[in-house]
Amino acid sequence: MSGAPTIPISVVVPVKNEEANLARCLEQLGRFAEVIVVDSGSSDHTPEIARQFGARLIEFNWNGKYPKKRNWTLLNHKLACDWVLFLDADEIVDEAFCVAAQDALRSADHEGYWLNYSNWFLGRPLRHGLPQRKLALFRVGKGLYERIEEDHWSALDMEIHEHPIIDGSVGEIEARIEHNDERGMVKFIDRHRDYALWEARRFELLRCGGSDVTTRRTGRKR
Repeated sequence: MSGAPTIPISVVVPVKNEEANLARCLEQLGRFAEVIVVDSGSSDHTPEIARQFGARLIEFNWNGKYPKKRNWTLLNHKLACDWVLFLDADEIVDEAFCVAAQDALRSADHEGYWLNYSNWFLGRPLRHGLPQRKLALFRVGKGLYERIEEDHWSALDMEIHEHPIIDGSVGEIEARIEHNDERGMVKFIDRHRDYALWEARRFELLRCGGSDVTTRRTGRKR
């Protein structure tokens, strides 16, 4: 990617104890104008890896309420670019994605973009199942992740079930991002246990009188 034009996107990578994945993610981001790593108090070498790759390191300490990590970054920190791309540490872009993202920004047709992913599990590509996509690239000031009120009942300090609501039209980038977590089976089980506990707690609160059901949204502001 050396010598190619700089892409005017601020890439934000929220992390906690991601030393097994982070270097692979960051080493592919050299074309982007700004790379920010938002860390939730990692106890491994995650902060050192972020500094090694020249990323801007921001510390995040969650108080158990709104906002979580992604919204907190958007609401409290000035980004260098007009566009933000949220990547997880186990997500890796390639040249095809960089070209597609740059072309999308040049077209100025939309305020946000759905992104497509190729999933890997234990070192092998997954060829079946539902395709994964996320609305993770959008113009700064045109989107926030949906607000779900929490009061210390969750251990998830980053928006996982919440999805961005975009003020404007939404397109799609076909070039795929590789999703490949190298932390192993134990971390995989722990992560999905936390997701299931969140869903169960959320369901219980809604059953007892809540009304703001979380769904997979279209990405457009209602």
